[in-house]
Amino acid sequence: MGKADAATSTTRLNRTICLPFSQEPYDNKINSAVDFRKFLDAQYELFPELFPPSFSKGYRMKDKYRSKKLSIWIRRIKVDGIAYTIRPAFAMPYMTGFTKDVEKPLMLRKAAVPFWMLAYG
Repeated sequence: MGKADAATSTTRLNRTICLPFSQEPYDNKINSAVDFRKFLDAQYELFPELFPPSFSKGYRMKDKYRSKKLSIWIRRIKVDGIAYTIRPAFAMPYMTGFTKDVEKPLMLRKAAVPFWMLAYG
């Protein structure tokens, strides 16, 4: 991709909505589109800032797929013709791991523990 291509390309917007799920309720709701929709509607009432501006006009359940990295089911919705991935808060961005597994190393990093020591620990 040359300089001309980079200047004319559109930036990719964040199309992920991270919602406060615990793993057990998530596993119970993910398989039922009706239960998942009820949860999404309740979350929108509590946290409208987490959703795209046009969410209030309506949305459609798009699909679900299994994350290759974490082996959990992920749902997608369509809002104004744009697909958004719903990511549970117990999963790290890009499905790199579970938050419970990186909580302590991240806290140590905040205390300026060097990366090599985090990897050793």
